Amino acid sequence: MKIGELAKVSGLAAHTIRFYETKGLLPKANRNINGYRSYSDDSVQRLVTIQCAKRLGFSLEDILTVLSDSSLTEGLDHDKVLQQLDVRLLEVESLMKGLLIQRDEIIMFKQRLQEKWQQGQCMQTGEVFAPDSTTLTEYAFKK
Repeated sequence: MKIGELAKVSGLAAHTIRFYETKGLLPKANRNINGYRSYSDDSVQRLVTIQCAKRLGFSLEDILTVLSDSSLTEGLDHDKVLQQLDVRLLEVESLMKGLLIQRDEIIMFKQRLQEKWQQGQCMQTGEVFAPDSTTLTEYAFKK
């Protein structure tokens, strides 16, 4: 199939397909006599795999790591896929932990601002950057 057909079937723009090809994510297409790229039906599955991995937050480099040892006909290395999923899961859990800490800091900062403003005061620079000894969670939920 031509690149336009592959783009339509996969839902990706032709320039994205060419980009994936230049990066090695998609095997080089054969060329017809007229110079047009000709893709196999297996290319659709490869693009679906790439899109799935991107949705899960994998970088193109990570995706290439998994795809580099596979062929369109032999499939993916199951152990490598599971290993990459475990690594990504740890990254997501770390991001979630950081976001929860950030959430608590926002709650604390908002409460401190409201308290100061109710007293008719502004928060001083030292107060903004150096919270008191109360832990964020204790402060955020003390009310």
